[in-house]
Order: sequence, then C-alpha cells, then structure tokens
Amino acid sequence: MLSQNQIVLRMFVSLFVGMLIGYERSCNLKPAGIRTYSLVCIGAALFMMISVYGIPGLAYEFPGLRLDPGRVAAQIVTGIGFVGAGAIWKDRAHIRGLTTAANLWVTAGLGMAIGMGLYFLTFVSVCCVFLALYSSPILCRLGLLKYPADEKNGKKRNQDLTY
Repeated sequence: MLSQNQIVLRMFVSLFVGMLIGYERSCNLKPAGIRTYSLVCIGAALFMMISVYGIPGLAYEFPGLRLDPGRVAAQIVTGIGFVGAGAIWKDRAHIRGLTTAANLWVTAGLGMAIGMGLYFLTFVSVCCVFLALYSSPILCRLGLLKYPADEKNGKKRNQDLTY
C-alpha cells in the first residue's frame, strides 16, 4: 500500500508533467492545452495507482480471484486512443490534430509511469517528448526539412512548424 506522502507526490508530479506538456501546446495555440494534458496525466496516474495499490485486501476476501493491473493499463491506452481519435480531423487536403492525438497518448503513458513510481523513466520520456516536438521546427530552420507551401499565398505555413 502506498503512503499518503507517496500518493501526494505522484499526483503532483503527474500534474506538473501534464502542465509542462500542456503549456508547450498552449504556447503553440493548439486546442488541447494545460488543462487537457494535466487531466490526462493525472487520470492515468490515478487509474494506475488504483489498479496496482487500491484494492490490496480484495484478493484475500475472494479466494481464487486474480488481480491483473495490466488490464487497467491496457484500457487506459485504448481509452486515450479513442480520445485522440476525436482530436484528429480532416480539412480538405489537410489532416489536423495528429500531433495532439499522439501527445495525449504519450501523456497518458507518462501518467501511468508516474502512477507506478517510475520517475526516471518519466524524466527521460519527457525529454524525448520535447525533443520530438521541437525537432521539426529546428530542422526547418536549418533547411533540412521542407514543408509544403500554402496554397493561398505561396508562403510556408508557420502553424505547421510547431507540429
């Protein structure tokens, strides 16, 4: 069983991680921002803690009952995949929301790791997330990656540089 200090620590770390990723997305004027990412990360951490630590005496009350925390983890991945699918939409020839959907999905994974107390894995993963988010604009500025020109005025679309 987790101590109350561990529960508080894990919940606040998940809040911080969700806010950090959500802040980056809010700065780039994306529809899902601080609140969305914070809630996804907190929710995933909560569900993992409930799954792994929340019902320790249940197996003793019902002999033969098998508890499998992996089932909840799998359902978190599926559920967030469904939420992410709702963030993707097509506007004529452009598809929008793919990065938001992927970001929500990875943020749920971060929350799951925090819920399990895997702080180093979370730290490394957050670093990788920010590297992924900022690699495209950096490569464009270096001239190593090109985005299609805007059909209306022939200029590069700046909003694509933040995907």
